[in-house]
Amino acid sequence: MSIFIEKTRIRNFRSLRQVDITLSPNVTLLVGANNAGKTTFLRALGIALNADRRFISQDDLFIDKDGNALGEDERAIWIDVKIVPADGRSEFDDLWLDAFGVDAKIDASGQQFFAFRTQIEFGVLNKQAQIKRYVINTWESNSADENSEVSANLSGIPFHFIDAQRDLNEDVHQRTSHFGSLTGKIEYDQAQRRALENALAQLNEDAVARSAVLLHLRTSLAELNKTVQERGRGVEITPFPKKVRDLHKGMKVHFQDGGSDTFSLEYHGMGTRSWASLLAFKAKVSWDSAEKQEENEPFFPILGLEEPEAHLHPNAQRQVYRQLAEISGQKIISTHSPYIAALADLSEIRHFYKASDITVLNRIDTAALNTDERRKLKREVLQSNGELLFSKAIILFEGETESQALPIFAKKYWNMDPFEMGLTFIAVNGNNYKPFLLLASAFNVPWFIFSDYDKTGIKRGVDNALSDIGLDSAMPHSNAVKLNMSIEDYLISESYQSQLKAGINAWYAVTTAPDTDQRQIDAGVTKINSYTDEKLLRDISSDNGKVRYPSFWAKEIIKLSDDRAIPPKIRDLFNAISTTTLHPIQEQISNDAI
Repeated sequence: MSIFIEKTRIRNFRSLRQVDITLSPNVTLLVGANNAGKTTFLRALGIALNADRRFISQDDLFIDKDGNALGEDERAIWIDVKIVPADGRSEFDDLWLDAFGVDAKIDASGQQFFAFRTQIEFGVLNKQAQIKRYVINTWESNSADENSEVSANLSGIPFHFIDAQRDLNEDVHQRTSHFGSLTGKIEYDQAQRRALENALAQLNEDAVARSAVLLHLRTSLAELNKTVQERGRGVEITPFPKKVRDLHKGMKVHFQDGGSDTFSLEYHGMGTRSWASLLAFKAKVSWDSAEKQEENEPFFPILGLEEPEAHLHPNAQRQVYRQLAEISGQKIISTHSPYIAALADLSEIRHFYKASDITVLNRIDTAALNTDERRKLKREVLQSNGELLFSKAIILFEGETESQALPIFAKKYWNMDPFEMGLTFIAVNGNNYKPFLLLASAFNVPWFIFSDYDKTGIKRGVDNALSDIGLDSAMPHSNAVKLNMSIEDYLISESYQSQLKAGINAWYAVTTAPDTDQRQIDAGVTKINSYTDEKLLRDISSDNGKVRYPSFWAKEIIKLSDDRAIPPKIRDLFNAISTTTLHPIQEQISNDAI
């Protein structure tokens, strides 16, 4: 029977000021923007399970955004871990009970658990990390028994951290790598070793005898025999290992890709080498698991993996994720890949968000979702717009016009491309706001709506989405901008007719054949400039107009030198984004933004 880490609590470790997380038995996927705390969480688990103080210093203590350290009474890091039986069982099997001993406890529901606190304090003089482990008798108490240090044997729960820089070509030469550790287990009995070394001796002799160069070298180096004048066989040249114990030193891994020749991994790309390193880890864990089972010892490895997608194309990312899911033990994986996130079950995703100076952690309550909501979240959000998980804020709108125009206005407003600030623009294709707001609200990703809010179906979509996350749709919200008309109607009402017409003409200018008669071009410009408001609205609101013109008229509008360079309602949207997000984007933008 297996076990798994069900819950962890972390206090005062880097940006993890106060984080509680429930983990999935098989795979837990950590998602979020860069520097949100995902790798920090994996490091914390490694410290808790391995009690390794080598990489801990006072710099790991939480410091707020103003550079203020914790008070003297808080200058300690602690990491709580709760381990429970897997597969819905309430009791550990005998092997794990023996390992945990008296440290195993029973909660109020009758379930056995083993929980402990890893507490890290720093000496006043030498400032070195002091690590102690205390038993937790009651998880809900949020405290540990400092009179009861852990006596449980945790050797059967090894934690392996694999960072994004993995490379099997490097692992082959390192005895401490997973590949090196496994090849270090190579063993032969005496008869097998003698036979292999005889074969190696013959191979070396044949290689030298058939090479004029090697024979010449051996003859020249034989002068050593006269100089040193020692007993023995003198100089030997061995192109291949002489002893079985040295086999690993020249070991290489070769790989044939498609119809090409077979090459050593050093000649393959980083994607292949990174993937191979993960497969070597899988082999190591499988071997160790079989050994422990044969020895009747408990064994449950924990893998903390950083960015399995590193150097891999999307299809390979999907494949490597499936292979990781098959590895024995519990896998806790940080990723920036929407392709990998789309493969995970909603219940496996944990979202990290950096709110000012602390990490905020969230998960979605899948039990509260119906079947249709689950399907939409998977298909329409994660599979089609997975970048939402890695955004600082998302802007939702109905369709194509906003998709083209809003990023142009955003760049004008902030004087930088919106993607540099972590902004993601998402078209919900009509009134389908609900799944996006459900996920954004659950994961604490700041969201904003820019809606025409002009038709019954659109209004219903916006109102229902707001209602489902607990907001009164009848009340005004600074992060929900409602035009109460189409965006094309709105621009005409704000007297942008000249810029709209100039945008149409600009589109025709870049799509008209080079050999078109100038008189024909001039006639077209005259015709467009003579549009009435009704005709202009009909043209830019048509299906073709929504696809063709928005990026062109938006570029004409931002040429204006006064406040009209950004239409008022769009400016309201951007003002709200700058001032109301959890981690104000305004702090990151240029001072010369409009």
